[in-house]
Amino acid sequence: MSPFRYSKVSSESSQDSSLEHQRVPPRRNRCCSIFEKLEFLRWPVTFFLLFIILLCELSMLHNRPKAVPVGTDFNSIVPVFSTEKKIFRSDKGFRSDHRTMESVNKTKQQWAELLPLGAGFMEVPDYNSYTLPPPMHFPEAPGKEVFSLAVFHELHCLMHIAASMDDLVMQIRRKDFKLDESFLLHNDHCFDYIRNAIMCFGDTTLEGQTRTPGLEHVPGTDGTGAIHVCRNFDEVSAYAEQKRLNEGREHL
Repeated sequence: MSPFRYSKVSSESSQDSSLEHQRVPPRRNRCCSIFEKLEFLRWPVTFFLLFIILLCELSMLHNRPKAVPVGTDFNSIVPVFSTEKKIFRSDKGFRSDHRTMESVNKTKQQWAELLPLGAGFMEVPDYNSYTLPPPMHFPEAPGKEVFSLAVFHELHCLMHIAASMDDLVMQIRRKDFKLDESFLLHNDHCFDYIRNAIMCFGDTTLEGQTRTPGLEHVPGTDGTGAIHVCRNFDEVSAYAEQKRLNEGREHL
């Protein structure tokens, strides 16, 4: 006989055990239980994270360097002036007849009047606090750190080129031409300086067909008639006069 025996189980006992097994609820997954308990936190946490992201974006925008408008003072010493829409028109007052000294001198005066009292020179006492080149020092303004507003330097250069051309033409007409080397050097500087200024501003106004009488049907432009967005020159000139170091005017 085998030493191993099977115990007898009654049918009643088997049924009771089966019923008991059915009554025992299945064990729930522990992770699922935790997630269900934390379900109510989902939206608060989501909104909190979105709020943090928004704060980060605002902080980045606040700390982003401000764009400096073209043609303004990088150091914000000079104020930002208003702009205006302006149509370029030909003005014969800024060109002489290249024949008479009366016309030449009148044209020079017209150019000179574009520059304000003081010719656009001003003092910046604490210039070391800014990103600026070394200052100028004039005997007429002892102890002052002097700088110039670029627009009036540019006008000075154009005025000098126009005057040089008039002087050259008048000498040729009189057949007493004399070469002034200093004028040539000055003109060389002015051409290069104005080139820089034009390329810096990069005026993108769209110009159309010339309106010069007799040339209306010849394809080309003289730059007149188009609307440009310009800085208010009167405001700039008034500021320069307010900051002037002396009462002098530009002259040639």
